[in-house]
Amino acid sequence: MPETIEQYKARIMSNMEGKEPLEVLQATPRALAELIENRNADALLHSPQPGKWSVAQIIAHLSESEVVAFWRYRQMLESSGSNIIPYDQDVWENLGDYANLDPHTSLVLFRLLRERNLRLLERLTPEQWEMFGMHAERGKETVRHLSRMMAGHDINHLEQVRKLLS
Repeated sequence: MPETIEQYKARIMSNMEGKEPLEVLQATPRALAELIENRNADALLHSPQPGKWSVAQIIAHLSESEVVAFWRYRQMLESSGSNIIPYDQDVWENLGDYANLDPHTSLVLFRLLRERNLRLLERLTPEQWEMFGMHAERGKETVRHLSRMMAGHDINHLEQVRKLLS
């Protein structure tokens, strides 16, 4: 049975117990780079089984998830209370042809977008952290909550990459 929205939120947020979001967000690009350093292309492009993502696909997903976060943070800060439209990661994976993308290029995109998002987040006032959007599936999400979700999402995918490369 597929995971519900509430189960997904709980799983991702459980990754953040005792952790600071900005620290996780800052560390992830470096951790990914270290994990894939000196790995051959076959190891990064290998899917463990049909329907399961390779390391390259996970990194491409992270880069495009950062595009989504880039937009959502700014949308919430520009117009608190605005609607947040969900996206289907599997459709994006197919449209983006993740299986055939160079993981190193995806990592560069991820790193650059993440640096820009961190620069934004580090400058927010306490009031701006509480600005929000209304996610069509998950309800009210503040900038603070989204940063925690993104950090928990990072931890989830870093663990997947570690397992795939072990």
